[in-house]
Parts: sequence; C-alpha cells; structure tokens
Amino acid sequence: MKNVPPLAYAPSPYEIPTLIRVDPFRPANEQQRIHTRWHPDIPPVCSLELGKAFNVECMDYSGFQINNDDCADDVLDMDHDSDHHLSGPFHVPGAQPGDVLEIDILDVQPHPLQPWGYCITYPGVGALDLPDEKTKVTKTIWEFEGCETTSRHVPHVRFQSRAHPGVIGTAPSAELLAKWTERESKVAAAQRSRHGNTEITLPLVSGAYVGQELDDATRQKIYAEGARTSPGREHGGNIDIGALVRGSKVYLPVYVPGANLSVGDLHFCEADGEPTTAIEMPGVVTLRVNLIRGGIRALGIHTPMYETSPSEVLYRNRLVFTGLSVTPEGEQTDRDGMVSYRNAAFSAMQYLGKMGYSREQAYVLMSAAPIEVKVVAAANQPNYVVSVGLPVDIFEFDIRPRALAEPKPAITGPAVLSTERAAREAASDGAANGAANGNGHANGH
Repeated sequence: MKNVPPLAYAPSPYEIPTLIRVDPFRPANEQQRIHTRWHPDIPPVCSLELGKAFNVECMDYSGFQINNDDCADDVLDMDHDSDHHLSGPFHVPGAQPGDVLEIDILDVQPHPLQPWGYCITYPGVGALDLPDEKTKVTKTIWEFEGCETTSRHVPHVRFQSRAHPGVIGTAPSAELLAKWTERESKVAAAQRSRHGNTEITLPLVSGAYVGQELDDATRQKIYAEGARTSPGREHGGNIDIGALVRGSKVYLPVYVPGANLSVGDLHFCEADGEPTTAIEMPGVVTLRVNLIRGGIRALGIHTPMYETSPSEVLYRNRLVFTGLSVTPEGEQTDRDGMVSYRNAAFSAMQYLGKMGYSREQAYVLMSAAPIEVKVVAAANQPNYVVSVGLPVDIFEFDIRPRALAEPKPAITGPAVLSTERAAREAASDGAANGAANGNGHANGH
C-alpha cells in the first residue's frame, strides 16, 4: 500500500469564528477579554457582524477556583467578591439606546478541555437555608458524557443537558447604573437594619477585574462604580433562564451605543429558580445577533424577553409538590411568592430525605436538576401557590409514593471540608462564615 500523505487542514469559509478563547485551568483574572462588573466605560473587545454566527469561550462563574476532587475546602476559600467572569463586551454595529438585540442561542457546549462541572452549598449563598439548621459547605462534581450527566456525590441520578448561558446582557448607561446602585443600596440598608448584614452585592473594588489595557483613571472608575453581576436587571445579566438552550432566542434592550454585549456563567443544567448553584462549567456558546431598531418602544419591553426552543429537554413525568404563602411559624402572608416557593421546595427536599439523600444533596437537586417551578395561583387572596416538579425519570430507582416501603440503594454523601479544615472552622465558631455573609455573597451563580 502506498504511503498516503496526511490531509492538510484548510479552514472552511463556513467555519464559525471564535472571538474569545479562554484557558479553563488558569485563573480568570490573569486572562484577557474577561470582566467581572457591569459599567458603560468597559470598552468592547471587538465588533460583531450582524446576522453572522460566532463562538465565545467562557470561564466558569468562579474563574477557576473549584477543583474536581472530593474535598470542599476550595468552596470555603472562594472569592465571592469577583462574582461572574464574563467574556466580552462585544460592539454591535449600529445599535443605539432604545434598540433591542435579537440573539439566537445556536449552541452551548462544555469546554473541550473540561468535561465536568460542579455545584456548591454554602451558608448564606442560597435561597433554601433554614434559620435553625446551618447549611453545610459542600461540593458536588458532575461528570459529562455527551448530553448526559451523573455525579459520584449525588448517586443514582442521571439526566440530560439543558446547557445555557446564565449571564447574557448589554452594558448599562451611566444613568441606569446609578439607578441600580441607588435602589439596591436602599434594600441593603433595610436588610442591615433588620438582620445586621446584607446579601445584596453592591459595588466593591475587591474582586473587580477588566482584562484589557485601560488608563488608571478609567480602571479606578469602573472598579469603584461597576455593578456586581449577581442579580439580573433590565439589561439582562444574571437572568439564569434554564430554557435558553440551543435553538432559543433572547431579546435584550440596548442602553449604550454599540450595546456592548457580554456573556458567561455557562450551565450544563439548572432547575427553575436555581436556589443555590446550577451545574457550573466553562464552555463554548455560539450566538448570532441581529438588531431591532427602536425595539424598546415598538415591542413595549424594558426587560429581557425570550423564545423557547423546540430542542429543549423536557421531563414530563414529574412528582409535584406545592407550597402556600404561610410561614413555617404559621403566619399567613399576603401572597408572598418566596414563602410559597420555599415551602414547596422544602417539601420536595424532605421527600428526597425519605429516599436516603442528605439535605445538601436534596438542595443541589433543587438547583441543578431539570426541575420545573410554576406559579399555580396568584389571585386567590391571601394564598399564593407555587409548585416544584421533581422529574421521576432522572432517578435510577422508583421514587413514587407507592415505592416508599421498598428497599433503597446505598447513597454516599457529597464532598465536604477536610477533617483539619472542619476542626478549624468549628474552633473559630463560624467566624469565617459570618464575615463572608456580611460581604454579600451572590445567589444564583
């Protein structure tokens, strides 16, 4: 047989360009074209071509602070002040304040160098903490096999990907940025007056980063004024919409010339509500951007709008738990939706406990698995009803009520602190956790 020379690779003219590349095993604050704050003065890294697809590589939200191992010490050591590490921003030609971006989510994949992701639990980070039971610091590693994931830390569970960008947003104008800071500062002050601390993430120089060459005055201004990325706002941002899978569209208002679009915080899968963290991962998102001129007025929108995808994975067979807007102490609220959601989620978590899962494992499932949350009733005063639908088919054993008496498989626990670290934390009487909570950890990464 004759020697056959290797094929020479020639890029196809139809190949989708990659505008930003990242190294998932290098700290994000050492890499270019990454930023951790929203500010109108962050310059765009490049310009897009309308109607043309492009790839963007993204770091995980922590920026390479979590390891694939069975110890949660790295969770305790995380720098939460940095928030999300976003790729961009990108200039959209012709975009002006008042326009709307129409963004096609063409694909979302794990980074080719890292086929795994993670979830964490941490006191003060999530929405399902209990006042009389401190949430443990844990880490759950999820291994990816194509479109499926499993975890050695939450055994006997397998489900398919709903990969999506948790954060996608345009830059705020200076006026909108000031409005955010003013209104969020009022909430933070009210929380401090009631509880002595706040979980609101206000502007903070610590953790701020822009991976570009900037003059000192501009950098200092961005770091001092930049909005934290943890909450979603009018421009999009950390909207954490699990349905933004491949084939969906999202519509974002424009507030500055050029829009300055950024994206990041990719998730392999996420439950509706994401009460702690989704399955966080570095990855590659493929987007296509078009422009609707005057779209804010023409469409009547001031916050993000989206279209769902025909390819979204849906688990129809669900065990559904409901919650009323009545506090655990028996106090009736006037349609408090958060109380209703927490009650429904706690019911589902207690049920999972009957199956052998720990509270932290159940907490992770409430945030990472393809769980559907619905508003069941909003008009029937004073009760507001929310439901949490637990997919039956993601479990490798029968979790339905008729199977409660059947033997359950052995279930191992999540990754926890090392013995030495746990002893030090206990000796300090939680001083480190208390200080962290006062800094305003972000929920819904």
